Amino acid sequence: MRCTVLGAGSWGTALASLLAGKGYTVTVWDKDPGVLDDIAKNHRNERYLPGTALPPSLNASKDVQKALEGAELVVVAVPSHAV
Repeated sequence: MRCTVLGAGSWGTALASLLAGKGYTVTVWDKDPGVLDDIAKNHRNERYLPGTALPPSLNASKDVQKALEGAELVVVAVPSHAV
């Protein structure tokens, strides 16, 4: 199953990591390119989950349309004030 998680804070990253660990294809999107670069290049999110290794299969995209393309499951994990 192809999944997209909108929001790469601690909650969104934890959910994305759990889904990727279960073998799903997961892409996370966020408005912060620095967080997305850290996830994509280092398989970490040091800003929100310092010291936590993320599955290498977890993808990150700066383009929300590309992140949502073909998704069968979309998880909205952005803070309520950001919606």
